[in-house]
Amino acid sequence: MNVYLLLLIQLALLIEAQASIREGQTLENYLWEQTKEIRQQALKANLIYGMKEKCLDPSEFGGYMVDDTVYCYEGSKSLKIAGQRSGDNVTLQNFLEMESVTWFGYWEWLNEIWHINNTEGVRLGEEASAYMNHIRNVAENEMPVYTILALTPCARLWPWLGQQLGSGTNNFGLYTSWVETNLVPGSTGYMEYQQHVQWAYEEGLVTVEKALEIYTTSMQFEVEFFNSVERCEPSQCNS
Repeated sequence: MNVYLLLLIQLALLIEAQASIREGQTLENYLWEQTKEIRQQALKANLIYGMKEKCLDPSEFGGYMVDDTVYCYEGSKSLKIAGQRSGDNVTLQNFLEMESVTWFGYWEWLNEIWHINNTEGVRLGEEASAYMNHIRNVAENEMPVYTILALTPCARLWPWLGQQLGSGTNNFGLYTSWVETNLVPGSTGYMEYQQHVQWAYEEGLVTVEKALEIYTTSMQFEVEFFNSVERCEPSQCNS
């Protein structure tokens, strides 16, 4: 998608989202509600559709996973950058540094599977590159806690997708193992992200407007990344 068109979509969503946070509602739950239409787009996106219909071209899946492997590496670097900018907030700094190590572990695991020696040799897809640049821009230029917020849509969206698809129950052909490993309905890892964001919001370090802008952008990039693979037709399936 054209970058300018993406920005127009984001702006339209920001204008549309006028409802205020309800009493007792967390900021992240508010953001989740405000991006429900994008969530539905993710459910219908090419990668998810292809797995559901068991027609996703393995070559397309491979290309996506190579990009996703680099995404984990760059995500680790962004978390480290945000941690180094956390100043005297030791709790936030420690969390960001621990998450950086965790994400680096994802990178190490995936680069063994996909035989990636270094990221410099990978010709990234436009969608993946734009997503990574968004996260890096937040890490380098916004309050460090916004980096956690920028990564929250992914952490919450994937379990939701698993729930919608019936991960752990339905058959996805070649992709059953991947779906059951990555789209886990009961995963609540995003809630730790949510706690740090909520604390920052209650302390006045995070604004609703900036949070919605960053969260919406990340959610939209999830969709764009899923759509970076070619859409398949169920008639191509080998069940």
